[in-house]
Amino acid sequence: MKRIDHSKLKYQVLSILNEEGPLTQKEIVYKLANYFHLSEEEREERYPKYPSSKVFYKIVASNEERLRFAGLEEFTLQGHKITQRGLVALKENLGTIPFSYLRKFPEYRKWVSEGHKKKAKESEIIDFDSLFES
Repeated sequence: MKRIDHSKLKYQVLSILNEEGPLTQKEIVYKLANYFHLSEEEREERYPKYPSSKVFYKIVASNEERLRFAGLEEFTLQGHKITQRGLVALKENLGTIPFSYLRKFPEYRKWVSEGHKKKAKESEIIDFDSLFES
């Protein structure tokens, strides 16, 4: 799979939710795959150790979890929604939401300090902090 800029991905998640309202995870992944011009093969790529897990889906889910813990996105019965804080983030950031931006929110810092890495490992969510620092 081609390298995806996670700062741009987070921004696009918020942008899509702002423009189109509540969406399911599947709809968000589809729209992001189109935005990043992923081939069908890249969309369907799976982890060798976890053949039921799609790589791009997990990348999106990991970044959305970070947006949620920063209070920029919420998961509801109607679907994923942008929050008021998320709308502000779109205005403050031109095309990217870097990890450094998320760290300004106490909820995100608390989640990180409480050991999200252990929880992430258990739920197969990938930790990109060290890999894709902006």
